[in-house]
Formats: sequence, structure tokens, C-alpha cells
Amino acid sequence: MSLDTLERLRAEHARLAAALSAAPTAGDRAAIKADIVVLFRRTEQLITELATFKDGIRELVEGFKSLPGESAVSVRYDHIGATTYVDRGWSMLAGGDWAAAATALREAAMRDPSNRDARALLAWALARSGDGEGALALCRPILEADASHGLSRVAVGLVLFFRDQLDEASSHLVHVASSGDPRAMLYAHYWLGVVALHRGDAGAAVESLRRAVSLGPNLGEGWAELGLALWHTGATADAREAWAVGARIRHSPHAARSSELAALIAAGGVPPRWPPR
Repeated sequence: MSLDTLERLRAEHARLAAALSAAPTAGDRAAIKADIVVLFRRTEQLITELATFKDGIRELVEGFKSLPGESAVSVRYDHIGATTYVDRGWSMLAGGDWAAAATALREAAMRDPSNRDARALLAWALARSGDGEGALALCRPILEADASHGLSRVAVGLVLFFRDQLDEASSHLVHVASSGDPRAMLYAHYWLGVVALHRGDAGAAVESLRRAVSLGPNLGEGWAELGLALWHTGATADAREAWAVGARIRHSPHAARSSELAALIAAGGVPPRWPPR
């Protein structure tokens, strides 16, 4: 990205900030909103392009190291604090705070544009926030460079699930379920279970969700939806036990869902056939 490009982005940001501070009319707001979206997506695109370009520099480093008499080139890829922001983003994602997760993960991607996991997790946050196009824009170049990148495929699966393209979502998630990346595998199995519930296949959902909670015993949402799937296969006692386990995960914001489902059953209610989106 050239300095001219950066200056143009800054100028557009300043113009929009001034427009917002000038108390825009209802008619102006739609245009301002559209321009903000364009600015955001252009910036995300540039970040992705820079990250892909930076990945290519690694090839130069390896090429230099292979020259006779040259043993090493010191290049720092992980910018200061990027890992901290990735960890913070993970925590926010687990807590269901998509906006805060996106903020932390954007910072991580800015500090280390070569960090594919940061960009993939940012795509998760965008997908959960309803910005499917933004999520896909982040994932496409990652998967073009590394088709096996599990976190990116899970993000694509999420976008497709929220678009009701259940077959396509399952295809991406199945690809990840045996990828060897523990984090990606855990969530791939979880979302395969959720997709199966939305298809009305509670038996398949039980299988996937059992795998998810075996990989992540503290996955609160996994226990909640496993109980739901078990209930609709007729395994009501097992369903109650799953909800009891989920409700005991006190640090999980999803423990409340297990408690609510258990209370619903205790009061003679009937649980829904699928989890909310």
C-alpha cells in the first residue's frame, strides 16, 4: 500500500468524521453509512493484500538463507502485542461479544498482517455479526494460499450456515473436522452438530456434538446443544445430564442456556428443535 493510498484513506475518514459531526439529515445518513461500509471493506482488502504480500517475503528470506555462506536472515513477523490481541479476541468470541472480538482481532491483524489465524478469527467475528461478505473477503486469500487452513474454513462454513446453505456449510466443516488443528476441529464438530439440528437430523447432531465436547469439555454451548439433540432422539435422561454438565461450567456465558433448557423441561415444557441462530 502506497503512502498516497494511506493518505486517501485518512482523508476519506476525516471527511466522514466531519459529516457525522455536522448532524446529518435522515437523507444524508444513508449515503454516509454506505461510504463508511466502502471505506471499511477497502481497508480490510488492503490489510489482506498486505498480509499475502508479506507471506511472499518469507520465500525471499528462505531463498536468501539457501545462498552459499548465508545462514540466517532475522525478520520479525509477529509484531509486538499481536498475540495478546489474538488471545483477547478468542476470549471475546467464546463470550459471544462479537463486536469486541472484531475490535481486538483487527488490532492483531494490523500489528501482524501475516497472522492468518488473526484474520480468520476476525472473519468468525464478522460472520457472527452478520457481515458475511466481509468474512469471506478475509478468508478467500488465506484459502487460496493454504486450502487446509482450518479456522478460515470454519468461518466460511459459518457464513454459509447463516445463509441457509446447509449442504455447502457442511462440506467446509467436514473438511476441517479431521484437519489436525484442535481448535478448528472442535468448532467444526460443534457447527456440524448445529447444522444437523437445523436439518432435523438429531442423531447426526448427537454424534458431532459428542465429539465437540470430548475435544473441549468446557464448551458450554456444546453441552447445551448436545442436550437438545439427545432430547429429540428420545434420550431424555442423557439430555438432562448434558444440561447439568453445561450448567456447571460457571466461567462459560453459555451455562445459562443449559440451565434454562433444564428448567423448561422441569416445568413441563418442550425444548425447541434447533438452537437459535
